Amino acid sequence: MAPDSPTLFPSIDQMEERKISFAPAQAPAVEAPAVEAPAAEAPVAEVPAPVEVALAPVPYSKEAIEEINSFYRKRAKNSVGFTYTSGGDLEIKEGAKVSKVSRPSTAGTIRLKMFVPLEPVERASLDDTRSGSLAALDTEYEEEHVRLVDAWEEYRRTGSMHAVLASNQAMTDIDAKRNLVRTAVRNVVSIPNPVTRDIILSDRYEERKLFPKGDPFNQEVARLAIYTFKQEDEFGKYVDDAGAEEAVERGEEETSDILTRQKLKDGRFARVFYETGSEANGFLSPMWMADFTMIDGEASTNYSSPIQAYEAEKAKELGKVELREKILKTRSPRTIRLLVRQEKEHPKDARGLWLKIYTAMYNKYPNLQARLLATGSDTLIFADSKPGPSSVGLAEKDSGVLDPTKWRGENAVGVAQETVRTRLREQTLEEAPEVAEADESTVTEEQQRRAKTGAIINARRGGRR
Repeated sequence: MAPDSPTLFPSIDQMEERKISFAPAQAPAVEAPAVEAPAAEAPVAEVPAPVEVALAPVPYSKEAIEEINSFYRKRAKNSVGFTYTSGGDLEIKEGAKVSKVSRPSTAGTIRLKMFVPLEPVERASLDDTRSGSLAALDTEYEEEHVRLVDAWEEYRRTGSMHAVLASNQAMTDIDAKRNLVRTAVRNVVSIPNPVTRDIILSDRYEERKLFPKGDPFNQEVARLAIYTFKQEDEFGKYVDDAGAEEAVERGEEETSDILTRQKLKDGRFARVFYETGSEANGFLSPMWMADFTMIDGEASTNYSSPIQAYEAEKAKELGKVELREKILKTRSPRTIRLLVRQEKEHPKDARGLWLKIYTAMYNKYPNLQARLLATGSDTLIFADSKPGPSSVGLAEKDSGVLDPTKWRGENAVGVAQETVRTRLREQTLEEAPEVAEADESTVTEEQQRRAKTGAIINARRGGRR
C-alpha cells in the first residue's frame, strides 16, 4: 500500500529556520527481564532532546512569502490586474483592484527565483555528507550496543538497572538519528480492521488480518509510512535570474550527456550504442577500430576491431576456414558484416568469447580503460536488430530497447564490457602476455591501402582497352 500524504506542514517560522524537530519514541532496544530494580535506584525517565535535521534553505524570506500569497489571493478575484510577465514573474498592473470599493494595489513586479539542478560537485558533496553521517552513527550505535551488553552484566551482578536504562535510551536516540538521516519525514498510519464482508477471498493476493475484540491494537494494524523528499528538494536550488542563466550556460555543455545516458523501464541508467559515430559511446561499439592481439593456447592472431575478432573466432570454432580467411583480408567492419550476413550459427559461449576479446583490447589501451571506467555503473546495451546473443536484438530507435523484458538477445557485448569494467575497478583484470609476432594477422592499413590503389589502377587499365 502506498504511503499516505502527510497532513501537517511546517509554519512559515519553521520554514524560515528549515529545521524539523523529532522526539524519538522511548521504545527499549532490548527487552527487559521480569525482575524489578530496587526502588531506590530506579531513575526518573527523561524526555530525550529533539533531534534536528537541517534542510535546504528556503528561497524566500517570510515577507516575500506573504507578498506572493497575497498576490495569488488577489489574482483569484482579478486575473487581469494580477497576471504574469513573459518571463514568468508576478505582475501587478497599474490600478489593479480586487473589488470596486477596494484601494488599488501598488503596480510592480514580484521577481521569482529560478530553480536549477545542483552542480555535480554539490550533488557529490551532499551524498558524501549523508554517507559519512550514516557511517558515524552506525559506529556510535555499535559502540553503545557493547555498553548495553556490559550494563546487563552489571545488572546481573548488582541488580542496578540505572546503566541499562541509560544505555537503552541512548541506543533509541541514535537509531532515531539514523532514521532521520535516511529520510527526514516518517509517520505511523493505522489501517482499520476490515469487516468480513469486505474481504475478497477469491483474490490470492489479499493480505488482511482480523483481530478479536479486546486486542491490544484496538482492532487496527499500524504501519510505518516514509515520506521521502522530492528529488528537487535535495538535488536542486533556487537562484536569481542571473544565476539561472549561468546554470543554463553550464547545462548546455552537458546536453550531450542527456543523450549519452538513457533511463531503462526498471529505473537503471544505460548507454545504448551501435555505430562508432557517437563521441561519447562510440568506443563501446564492436565496430570500433583498434588493433590488438588475441591468444588462443599457443596460437595468436592480430585483429583490427572487436567485430573482426568475434566473427573470425566464431568461423574458426565452426570450422569455416574460407570465411575466416576472407574476414582476415579486410579491416572494414562493414565488409565483415556483409560477409557474415547469411550466417545463422553462433559460438557455444558468445559471452565468454566477447569477454576474451574485450579483455585483450582494453589491456592494450589505457585510454579506453579510462573511458570505460567513466561510464560508472551504467548498463551497456549493444542495440543491433540482427538476432543472436551479441546484442539485445533491437535497434537503437526501437522503443523496446529501454525495456529489458522485450530484449531478444543476451546483450553479450554489453555484459562483457561491464565485466571488464568491474575487473578494472577491482584491479582483477588479467594482464595480456606480450607477443613478439602473431601467428596470424589481419591486413595492415598499408597493405589495404596498396590493395585499393592496385584495384583502381587495374580498373583504369581495363577501361582503356
